[in-house]
Amino acid sequence: MGKVLIVDDEHLTIEMLSAFLSLIGHQTVGAYSGRQMWDKLAYEEPEAILLDIMLPDANGLELCRDLRQRDQTRRLPIIMISAYSPPLTKEAEAAGASGYLVKPINLEKLKSALTQVTVR
Repeated sequence: MGKVLIVDDEHLTIEMLSAFLSLIGHQTVGAYSGRQMWDKLAYEEPEAILLDIMLPDANGLELCRDLRQRDQTRRLPIIMISAYSPPLTKEAEAAGASGYLVKPINLEKLKSALTQVTVR
């Protein structure tokens, strides 16, 4: 299975998601800000991105729109993750997200979401 880039400012969230994704056969790369995400994408080729909406230096919805504008990431599955209540599902869809998960993330829903958006 492929590599997943996890973009979240919470270290514990990245650690937990990385551990789970490793168990189901994915490699993971973590980024704690929008800037780190762009740095990682300069040399990593993830199969999907898990992207938090609230980052210290960027709005995840804006990052999603920016990712959709670039040839390298235009078709890359992006699953937005957030603790927003109510969820910003429509906003994420309008930004180009492939899916949306609410924190705390249900691991079975994560597995299902990744299976739906990734090409084997």
